[in-house]
Amino acid sequence: MVNSSLFRRIELQLLMNLTAHALGKKPKRIWTLSNSEALKAYAEFTSSTLQTDADDALFERMNTEAYKMGRLLRRLLWINNEPRAQRLIVSLYHNIGIQLSFCGSQHLCFHNCYFSSFYTPQICKVASALDSGIICGILGLPAKHLQFCQRITEGCNCCRAQLTINNYEENHRNR
Repeated sequence: MVNSSLFRRIELQLLMNLTAHALGKKPKRIWTLSNSEALKAYAEFTSSTLQTDADDALFERMNTEAYKMGRLLRRLLWINNEPRAQRLIVSLYHNIGIQLSFCGSQHLCFHNCYFSSFYTPQICKVASALDSGIICGILGLPAKHLQFCQRITEGCNCCRAQLTINNYEENHRNR
């Protein structure tokens, strides 16, 4: 069910709603499109909107909204341990064109990313607030954030990130 066409489109619509809400914009209706059209529409929406509206407050709002969504998914799907949480995260990201793996419990590698052809490095940094919030919410890690040390959008062959316990301001400077 998690990989069905309908589930993927609903997942993208929820991402659209979450992102638009954080931006204070009206979400586009994309769940009725094909998977590939919905994914492209979301990528174009985020790319164009984050380019013009990116600021520190937006990063925090996106992270907070995504964290709430991650916590909700954790409760609804009865995720009660780290391996189950990691499998869910890998599956959800696969649905939106991102192949990732966990290297232990604190390190992630994003091998391929559909969005890397739409995003500049700066847009990618802002959009990563969604990754940080959703992943930490599903894992049940309230005081942690993703800190990226390399990104595909910066010319690297993959994105690498680590879950850190640093405070928000320090983490935000190093996104």
